[in-house]
Amino acid sequence: MLSHKIEKKTKPYFYYGWVIVFISSVSMFFSAPGQSFSISTFINYYIEDFGYSRTYISFIYSLATVLSGSLLFFVGRHIDFLGQRKMSFILGFALAAACLFNSFIANVAMLFIGFFLLRYLGQGSMMLIPNALIPQWFDKKRAFAVSIATLGIILANVVVPPMNIYFIQTYGWEMTWRFWSIAIILIFIPLSYFFTINNPEDVHLLPDNAPVSSHQDLLDEMEKVDRESFTLKETLRTKEFWFIGIISMIIPMITTGIMFHFFSIMDLQGIKEEAAAFAIGLISLPGFFMPLISGLIIDRFRSKYIVAITLTVVALDMLFMLIVSSIAMAVIFMLIYGLATNIQNLTLNIIWVKYFGRKYLGSIRGAATVFGVLGSAFGTIPFGLSYDLTGSYVAVFTVMAIITFAALGMALSIKRPKRS
Repeated sequence: MLSHKIEKKTKPYFYYGWVIVFISSVSMFFSAPGQSFSISTFINYYIEDFGYSRTYISFIYSLATVLSGSLLFFVGRHIDFLGQRKMSFILGFALAAACLFNSFIANVAMLFIGFFLLRYLGQGSMMLIPNALIPQWFDKKRAFAVSIATLGIILANVVVPPMNIYFIQTYGWEMTWRFWSIAIILIFIPLSYFFTINNPEDVHLLPDNAPVSSHQDLLDEMEKVDRESFTLKETLRTKEFWFIGIISMIIPMITTGIMFHFFSIMDLQGIKEEAAAFAIGLISLPGFFMPLISGLIIDRFRSKYIVAITLTVVALDMLFMLIVSSIAMAVIFMLIYGLATNIQNLTLNIIWVKYFGRKYLGSIRGAATVFGVLGSAFGTIPFGLSYDLTGSYVAVFTVMAIITFAALGMALSIKRPKRS
């Protein structure tokens, strides 16, 4: 019934795919409670209230992230089976409940469960749904559409850390989690439930609003999707899945380590918490230019070369961090890192559907998301150990640079696979 109403309202006046982009952007924004840049604002207060060491909390966080990542394929399968709309509704309520649970944390067991729920439902599931939804609606304009939707997580990266700091300092960390629970229920859930449509064919449209002259056009499109789409089993047999997956671990690993320990890293440079809360958001500032970059770079050049270049820039930026000694240099580091990682993340998002099709994208992205989540999990411990053992982060930034350089060979060897 909802699909028919939307079809009557939208045809032929505008393409409903742009509404899907907006809803996807909202979903990405509300993944914030489970993202490292948000959770990092609570860490110093957890250490102060519970008396745990930074390495101990890092270990708990990493263990919870590994467990959440290993289970994400369940979400991917259910997206293919139930559709993005129903899953958005279910996962939205689950994330709201998870935020409420985190407001009552009192011991290490509750802390682990809280981290697990936030990572599984926020950082994992709430990002997986839009990444599986937008490619259903766009083909030639896919990179542009994804880059527009990504503004949601970019905006969250900018505004959420200082907002969290303000609420924590004013009302306490417990009330801050309750604020997130209420916001998800009042804003995200109604928007996703009433406006999400799983794919354009459900409302007799084609991707990119291609003209539909007869019902046969829709049948032809669905046949094309069947022909070009890899099943999850077929995908797992390709080297591209594993190489792209391993590459996609690196940025989450580095980013999570930096974001999780960012206020400690800045404190060693003599930068106060309020200034650090401003600086942490700059990592997303280059992302606001992604819609322009998507046309100038991502749509024009081969994906593997873009990934190789961004890996090189990230590695060099890790080495630059070794000489950062002021807030101005920290700003330069964050902007360069933000530009390289935003371009790489957008490119990798496009690769999955470009290489493996869109019919089973939920299952494939669910399996692939495991790499990113595991990367996030392994990012916190090396940073924590580097600080606890040496009193600085020099060792870990050096190791991250070496790992990033080592991934260049895999990036240059990938190519679009063919179904047998």
